[in-house]
Amino acid sequence: MALAIKKRFGSYVETVDGAPAVKKLRLQTLAADAKAGKAGKAGNAERKLTALSQLDAYVGSLPAAVPPGPPTAPPTAPATTSSAAVVATPTTQNSRELLELLVKITDEISYEDVELAELKEVANKIFQLYQLQASDSDTSIRVKLLELLSGLGCECATEQAVTLIIDYFIYLLRKECSQKVLAQGMMCLFRIGERRKHLVPISYNTQVAHLAKEQLRSGSTHTQKNAMLVIGRFATKMEGERHYVWKLAFYIDSQDSGVRAQALHALLTLGERGSQLPAVLYRRAVEAMKDDYECVRKEALRLVFMLGNRHPDYVIPSDRQQEELRMIDAAFSKVCEALCDLSLQIRVLAAELLGGMTAVSREFLHQTLDKKLMSNLRRKRTAHERGARLVTSGEWSSGKRWADDAPQEHLDARSISIIASGACGALIHGLEDEFLEVRTAAVASMCKLALSRPDFAVTSLDFLVDMFNDEIEDVRLKAIYSLTAIARHIVLREDQLEIMLGSLEDFSVEVREGLHLMLGACRVSTQTCLLMVVQKLLDVLAKYPQDRHSTYACMRKIGQKHPHLVMAVAVHLLYVHPFFETPERDVEDPSYLCVLILVFNAAEHLVPIISLLPTATHRHYAYLRDSMPHLVPQLPIEGASSRIDSAMRQAGSSAEYLQMILSHIEEIFTMADERVELLQTAQSNLQRLGAIDAGMYGTSNFLETFLAAQIQIEQMQRCASTQRSRVPLKESLAALIRNCLKLQHTFSGLNYGDILQVKQLRLRACALHLVLVVRDRSQSALGPCQMLLQTAGDIAEFIKANTKEEEEKPPLEQPEKQSSSSSSGSRDTAQPDSFTRQLLGKLDAISDPKPGRVFREILPLVQQAPPLALPPANEKIRRCVANILEPCPLQSQDNVIKVTAGLIAAVPFVAEIDNLLESQKADMRIKIKYPDQHMHTVVPKRSDFKPIMTEQGEHETNVRLRTTILLSHSVWTESSLVEIQLCLAVRPGSELELCKPAKVLFAPKPVRRGI
Repeated sequence: MALAIKKRFGSYVETVDGAPAVKKLRLQTLAADAKAGKAGKAGNAERKLTALSQLDAYVGSLPAAVPPGPPTAPPTAPATTSSAAVVATPTTQNSRELLELLVKITDEISYEDVELAELKEVANKIFQLYQLQASDSDTSIRVKLLELLSGLGCECATEQAVTLIIDYFIYLLRKECSQKVLAQGMMCLFRIGERRKHLVPISYNTQVAHLAKEQLRSGSTHTQKNAMLVIGRFATKMEGERHYVWKLAFYIDSQDSGVRAQALHALLTLGERGSQLPAVLYRRAVEAMKDDYECVRKEALRLVFMLGNRHPDYVIPSDRQQEELRMIDAAFSKVCEALCDLSLQIRVLAAELLGGMTAVSREFLHQTLDKKLMSNLRRKRTAHERGARLVTSGEWSSGKRWADDAPQEHLDARSISIIASGACGALIHGLEDEFLEVRTAAVASMCKLALSRPDFAVTSLDFLVDMFNDEIEDVRLKAIYSLTAIARHIVLREDQLEIMLGSLEDFSVEVREGLHLMLGACRVSTQTCLLMVVQKLLDVLAKYPQDRHSTYACMRKIGQKHPHLVMAVAVHLLYVHPFFETPERDVEDPSYLCVLILVFNAAEHLVPIISLLPTATHRHYAYLRDSMPHLVPQLPIEGASSRIDSAMRQAGSSAEYLQMILSHIEEIFTMADERVELLQTAQSNLQRLGAIDAGMYGTSNFLETFLAAQIQIEQMQRCASTQRSRVPLKESLAALIRNCLKLQHTFSGLNYGDILQVKQLRLRACALHLVLVVRDRSQSALGPCQMLLQTAGDIAEFIKANTKEEEEKPPLEQPEKQSSSSSSGSRDTAQPDSFTRQLLGKLDAISDPKPGRVFREILPLVQQAPPLALPPANEKIRRCVANILEPCPLQSQDNVIKVTAGLIAAVPFVAEIDNLLESQKADMRIKIKYPDQHMHTVVPKRSDFKPIMTEQGEHETNVRLRTTILLSHSVWTESSLVEIQLCLAVRPGSELELCKPAKVLFAPKPVRRGI
């Protein structure tokens, strides 16, 4: 039996197979609000229906002979009925009133959740009204009717509804004469194809494309452009290659610029949908690139790019010489020429397209970095040609060398070059453009080409380094990240390092961190270069202490990539004297920490470095290994801690250990007594597993939180089982609800089974909450009762939606789904338990759900509820966690923030957030807690969230939040700690902490009076 509760007009309706009765649940205290909301929604629906029913006055005289379904033949009834003829020739006043009514309906109508029967009725009414309009009447009415009809088609959910609307359009447009209406009809068909392309059958694609092909002969350019849009969207792959490609190519030479641009765009659309565009279109596209209109040149540039990539080895003759070129080379040179176009948009597009032409020849690619034409791209004349030219010129030879004519005539580069001179130094032109959009696109394209061509990466290195001095920060960042991406192909020289290291003192923290990432990814050539990098990083760290985290990571990467060079300079960096013992350095000094991280990571790949280290360094290694395990590797040094590694070796595979814990938990659930203590032991084991293995942290923490909520529910069930037991405190109930919210909102990667188990756990918690509050009798039960009803409606909607998806899924997908059901918690195996089904049935049986009535109905279920099984282990689960970098927990205790009382102190705030979804950014909050328990919540801006960059590019879910928080308070006698914490505001009054609070000393001082 399928059981679901559906929310409709403020109430919950249960739908049971075979039970036609519909019952409503609502709280008595909210009856007035529910009635008001219901009346408001009913008023909206009635107003829309009234507006639609007003069309009956215009179609009421139409006889029943007009077919209600898709027309297949022209109806004759309107022409033979006198009353219909009267309506078909409306007066000017009637036309104006009808147009105003149609505008009103367009503004008010809602197309959501339209049933098929209602859609047929409304579409038929619009179709009848359209037929009653005379061909010489106001075209605005017919245009508005087509717009209403397309609105229905764009929101159709079934193939039958879409085909019905398309049938109406095909019939009406074939009989239409007005170019204005035809153009609107073509646009409406295009919108339907865009929104519901997956529902349109192939046969209807063919019919609509053929209809649009007929409209290409129209005298209206507007109709022609819209017809080309429809052809590009509806034409099938085979028909596009056979007929429509050449038909559209004919209109590339049209007199109207819009038609020319639209013809090129339609060809591009056909190519993107899979049609094979012929290579002979290249000449037409190249000629279109010389068009006077920007829109035509832009589409022609895209077509040249597509043809070059589709037919890279197709040989075509050169423009100026008797030479032959590969099409990809010729197209590459044409795109390079577009970088000198007068239009900014075309220059940006050309710079972007260059990065996608990776199949271009090496000579043409390297020519883009040299403004002078290379000799290997000149056409050399043979000795016979030179001798023949000497004879025909009639000049005397100088005698210096054979066939040397004197004086030498002027050589024109345009006559001797294989490629056009505009392609020479094209990327240099892009990098030197006055607009930052062109420069950014040129840097990105250079990076893409360098990734596919290591030799080009070496050549382009100098130009990318020069972009570090750009005046725009975004361009500098793009150059830094591009150089980071191609770092595996290059080795930095000393002159290049000087420019890079000069940018390290940039004021922008994003630029400095980007340079740290880039230096960690690159390789240097000599010891001098390594010393330059290390010394500059230490100098900049002294100037910007807040960069220590990125500097530490940079030193770690440098040590891993240059073990031999580090070994040569390790004694110099550690100040080790060959004869005298040097004083022990402070291990908390950031500069000394950087050197240690560099040396230890190099020693991981070259163990003899350890023999060069002084004795004090061994003790420092043991300390750093415990405090910074992510920066300091495991080395064979005595005294170092290896507890985590030994624990991992003893535990074996983390997945096997997790399965062992889950099997023990299943055995514990079968026990009758002393279950809670054993479950708490299993909870601590899950917590320890997450601390040992970072890869299993999300899965183990999810199961740990789920188990903690289960333990809380079991403890509270004992309070609800007997009358004399003490009711738990509000804090216990709040902790249970908080665990349920944490499971719902802080974990990602959950499958259907995981989500169902979490929702069932939340339903149990809400039911238990209501029972305990009613038995306590010291607080109102309206809130818990409303929460229970909302949770029940949510889980019922979730189950119903899943059931509907399973019914609509084609049977071919069933075997694939069954093959992966054992590992992913498929929808077949995950079903609601008996407690959930019985509770939903009890709630539906209540006609007037007051808290007392609901309490009496669900009390036996809550008291006898069996434990909810833990969901199976899902390794894809990730938890959203944060780490506050600034203010630093170690240094904030020493630095007191002093400010005059009543004024504002600005504190920089930096935090790294892992596994943050895009939808969660709006719910992120910074909570500030003062010593007097006063709370202040700050909502960070969306622009403050920046993705964390890695050597492979932007991280998908890890972001860095960088902002400034403001502290202010009245006078304190002494400095006190202010707690700063990151939270997720999942609902009003409920905030889930993502990290431990960072504490800063804050001292508001009294105002000084007098001098």
